[in-house]
Amino acid sequence: MEKTIKVHRIGFIGFGEVGKIFASAMVAKGAEVSYYDVIRTDVVPGVAYCPLDELVARCEILLSTVTTHVAVAVAEAAAPLLTSRNTYADMNSTSGSMKRRIAGVIGTSPANFVEGAILSAVGEAGANAAILVAGERAEAFARQMNQLGLVNVKYFSSAVGEASQVKMLRSIFSKGVECLLLEMLIAGMRAGVAEYLWKDIVDFMTKHPFQGIAENWIKTHPAASERRYHEMEQVLETLKELGVDPVMTLGTTEFFRKSTESGLAARFTRKPDDVWAVPEELAKCRLLSKPVPLTKEDQS
Repeated sequence: MEKTIKVHRIGFIGFGEVGKIFASAMVAKGAEVSYYDVIRTDVVPGVAYCPLDELVARCEILLSTVTTHVAVAVAEAAAPLLTSRNTYADMNSTSGSMKRRIAGVIGTSPANFVEGAILSAVGEAGANAAILVAGERAEAFARQMNQLGLVNVKYFSSAVGEASQVKMLRSIFSKGVECLLLEMLIAGMRAGVAEYLWKDIVDFMTKHPFQGIAENWIKTHPAASERRYHEMEQVLETLKELGVDPVMTLGTTEFFRKSTESGLAARFTRKPDDVWAVPEELAKCRLLSKPVPLTKEDQS
């Protein structure tokens, strides 16, 4: 028989930035919100602290918003307290395999489990943050979160792990760009041109739609990868002269080197019309990495 969710009270396990922002939105929608955290911080009007056992007994829906490295331990602490009236939603940034592990922990209880993957920076987007959810009860959970002020929670899949996989792959871009910018700015400060570089890039990205920029980078990759590889070798030399550790630049240089040596350029007689043609051919002509076999724990 399918378990049902009837929302009366919401509980947050972990009450950092994400918990506080989401809780404020829910209180504004009339929800009764409580929280448990190892550090007590009564700073959100209308949100009360509860010990973990009282929180579980009080709240139908529990949102785990802790630091990633303790997500499993928190689930293990909560699981013995959960009943069939509870839904446990893990909102932490973990791999799909880690989400399945957490689901397994909660699965030892009668409670429902929902996987959450927060795509947006909550500090910037607030309650409008884009969130994907997955699991057998995720569709109903998404509707309830929408009603409670988290307006961009969207159902993604019935399979736990798939929403977090999207989050992890998206982070290749979001976290990668963050580190690229910082490496450039560090080098810029050493050279005395950081402010110029920052203004130049901000102006360029502001004036031109990102889709056009990204598609041009990808479509020109086959023909330009060798030239860009040699340019990146000069960038490495520049960073060496400035005494900057080229962590991100080394990866970029290596990517262009592999594209050059893969014979990718020979597969395109002209700039492709379809942006997807480049990653498809790149995947065929060189294997970036071998898939990691799933363990029995991952598959469970």
